[in-house]
Amino acid sequence: LFFVLIGRNAFRSYFVSWFSDRDARLRALKILNDIEENLSSYLIVVTAINVSLGIVTVLMAYLLGLPSPLFWGALAFALNYIPYVGPGIVYAALFMIGLLTYPTLLGALLPPGVFMAVTLIEGQFLTPAIVGRQVLSLHPLAIFLGIAFWAWLWGPIGAFLAMPLLIVGRVALDHLYPRQHAELPG
Repeated sequence: LFFVLIGRNAFRSYFVSWFSDRDARLRALKILNDIEENLSSYLIVVTAINVSLGIVTVLMAYLLGLPSPLFWGALAFALNYIPYVGPGIVYAALFMIGLLTYPTLLGALLPPGVFMAVTLIEGQFLTPAIVGRQVLSLHPLAIFLGIAFWAWLWGPIGAFLAMPLLIVGRVALDHLYPRQHAELPG
């Protein structure tokens, strides 16, 4: 996502040069502009969600008495960009710090358990709903299934690339096959 946004001019020239017809080049430029706009919007929305998760994690760490709550919030913010794997790393780290902070095993399971509940709500419900409405105008189930499919196919890298691939596919299909709204009788 970042590399597409950084190297967009060279890629744009290369991609448009594939087409010889003027109309095809214009359509390709419109598609590339929409993809860039949607990817930028996606990145802004996901960053806002991750900042919110970081704030909730800071509050959670503070209320549970963990050392350095700001560190845990920053870690949750940064690693949440990597679906499934990033939160998994935070779960393990919270369990390790829980072992050092709390005298019992049940107490050590409390921080990762609370964080798991928070990320479950965020990752399975909030993020698909917000991204679906704000960026793609897709049903949250379609987003969840897209992430699940690419994660199944390519593992963590597929989960990371699922949303950009979904955005590219959605924009290309909208340009190649524009929707025609039919008037329903009655």
